[in-house]
Amino acid sequence: MSQSKKAIYSLNIITATLLLGCGGSSEESVVTLPQQELVANPSSSKVSSAGVITGFGSVYVDGVKYKTDAADININGKSGSDISSLKVGMHVTVTSSDDGSESPEASTVSYESEVEGVVTAIDRGNQTIIIAGTLVFYNNLTHFIDTTEANLTLGQRVEVNGYLGQDNSYLATMIKLDSDTSNDDSQYTRGLIEQLDTTNRTFRLDQLTINYNSASVEGELSNGALVKVAGVLTNQTMTASSIELEMFGGNSDSSSDDISHYELEGMISAFDATSRIITVNGFSFTLTDAVQYEGGTEDILAAGIFVELKLSDTKEVVRIEFDSEKYRFDGKIKGVIEQIDLDNQLITVHGVEYQIGTTTRFEDDDEQYFSLLNLQVDDFVELVFAKIDEVNVIQRIEREDRDEFNDEWEIEGPISAYDVDTSSITVNGVSILLNSNSLYLNQGIVIEVDDFFTGLALGTFVEIEGYYDSNAQLVIEKLKLGKADEADDSSDDQNDSSDDQDDSSNDDTAQGYVEIEGRVSELLSATSFTLNNYEIRLDESAKLELNGQNVTLVDFMNAISVNIAVEVEGVWVENTYIRVTEAEIESNKNDD
Repeated sequence: MSQSKKAIYSLNIITATLLLGCGGSSEESVVTLPQQELVANPSSSKVSSAGVITGFGSVYVDGVKYKTDAADININGKSGSDISSLKVGMHVTVTSSDDGSESPEASTVSYESEVEGVVTAIDRGNQTIIIAGTLVFYNNLTHFIDTTEANLTLGQRVEVNGYLGQDNSYLATMIKLDSDTSNDDSQYTRGLIEQLDTTNRTFRLDQLTINYNSASVEGELSNGALVKVAGVLTNQTMTASSIELEMFGGNSDSSSDDISHYELEGMISAFDATSRIITVNGFSFTLTDAVQYEGGTEDILAAGIFVELKLSDTKEVVRIEFDSEKYRFDGKIKGVIEQIDLDNQLITVHGVEYQIGTTTRFEDDDEQYFSLLNLQVDDFVELVFAKIDEVNVIQRIEREDRDEFNDEWEIEGPISAYDVDTSSITVNGVSILLNSNSLYLNQGIVIEVDDFFTGLALGTFVEIEGYYDSNAQLVIEKLKLGKADEADDSSDDQNDSSDDQDDSSNDDTAQGYVEIEGRVSELLSATSFTLNNYEIRLDESAKLELNGQNVTLVDFMNAISVNIAVEVEGVWVENTYIRVTEAEIESNKNDD
């Protein structure tokens, strides 16, 4: 993805958040986030609702409980699936009774995977991966299943679910390691058709070319149509074996005559004010003349904003609720639970209270029906939270075992105290000792620890990565000053709804620190090559490793060839190339 595309993707979300503000509500320190109004139509009996699974018991979708005792669970078109196949973070469509109850009876819960394939590129700084030729963003609200952000690596096959955004990229709500050994060679992607060529039987999904000469096609293809594609990927071309045209409501077990209204939450990818057509998650809808708005107005509708739509039985938009608070986050913390207050739905970690909200996502890969009632004092947890009306509302809570807790430790939030003499800072109640061996970044630029303290102020936002060593000591590996979106001057407010994708810059230039993985596409010289479409240059100052052993520049370059997987850390030079500070080749990533 070009720098300009990343800037547009991030800035639209930032702008939406600044316009909407907090808008939260609180009563006696208990936050209640808004839920959708259900209006029954006496001539119909069912509602179709599309959203993200936030928990189980039976199934919670965007905080609404649906009873599933008699529901048909449909996974990728397979009816009668077991409910254990559903996971937090999955995008599902629920068809339920339209009786206005707080816990409607679901007749179907349908899930369709959206992107599935092999990871071919990773940009950890910008929090992106490329799968099946598709750019996928992830963030603090993404649920990683059977893998983690740190353990994600080239060559792994994963399944992605999330929001289809601009340029056919995805913001992942779930990234799941695919361990199904019965998979064929096909990879899968989904998006809106561009540059359809019916003569040569090709079209584009952003940078990916789809060749459908030998594909079975279900539906009539046209520019702007939403399709799911299966095929074999070679470089940036997918030779399709099947293409399916997707229609909104296609997963319902009822005809449109049975649906009183539709509910859909997600991210706007386009809005045409003239034609009054809004596109959410790849589906386009017409606004009626009397649309009701909650939490905002029509003039702030734009790509990147999160909304909930209510549609009539004819699939026209009758209400739009702005949903920024469900997707924003103001901090992240790992720790041990010190107190639990079930009455007030509060837990305490590092002396700080955190509130369970109606849309809090509960994650525990070993226990599907995990909830607040399952938590105990001394449990290891990771929390992602938003500060709403001065209350720390938990957006996502994950219970971890000791190994996972020690292996990957992150904290994000404002500095509440610091001491230059002892080189310590306090974030989210945690006192952290800094040292000169860690990597310090200020808006993507590498700085020394002494420079980090220069001009430091209370309230400065930091992101910290590290781990616990064998002596149970916290080792800080990397510290970034400021949120990713603060590289421009537009984000004085900390309430960004995606927190966001570009760690180095929000303009059209390439600058600062880089951490990427990919496969070499071209050898340029004895000391340079191309990786993920970037020019990579090495010199004698770089730390180079081959299968865990330090090697010389000559030995490292002798091991480089086209399609070799390489991990690179470095800095941008003159917006032109990346100068390597560290690089590594591991044979196990090149076995295939």
